[in-house]
Amino acid sequence: MGSWRKLAGLSWADRRLLARAAVMLAHVKLALPSTAFRAKRDRAAIARDPARVAEELDRAAAVARVVAVAAARVPFRVSCLHRSVVLWRLLSAERIECELELGARTGAGPFEAHAWVECHGVAIGEDPRQLGRYRRFGRSVVPTHGSSRAPGAEARHPT
Repeated sequence: MGSWRKLAGLSWADRRLLARAAVMLAHVKLALPSTAFRAKRDRAAIARDPARVAEELDRAAAVARVVAVAAARVPFRVSCLHRSVVLWRLLSAERIECELELGARTGAGPFEAHAWVECHGVAIGEDPRQLGRYRRFGRSVVPTHGSSRAPGAEARHPT
């Protein structure tokens, strides 16, 4: 019952975003197997206004929290790739520069892949200890136009 109270406490804008994220999760879950992502080259790093970068990182973190709530509430299993594609699409729709990243677990053990979203080189909605177990597969899978992360740059984690 407490989780429903949390949902009731959301603003109307966040409720709409939550509903949109839930619908997009269903769409991505169904469409992802037939979608081919092409790697794109990152653009050269562009000097950005630090205040705007901070504002975009705050908004990206807020959208990631809403996507996580939607992922926990939909009646089907949602993988990190599903969540990341939805987050990437929502942030791109808000013109927030971000990249969809894919990586594999380092060290011994069976192969394990992971997907996440980075904005301005910062992994959004990720636990730095968990993300540290993965190594990126090279360039971003689908960077937004005007992506500011330099090719090969490692992700930073918000503190």
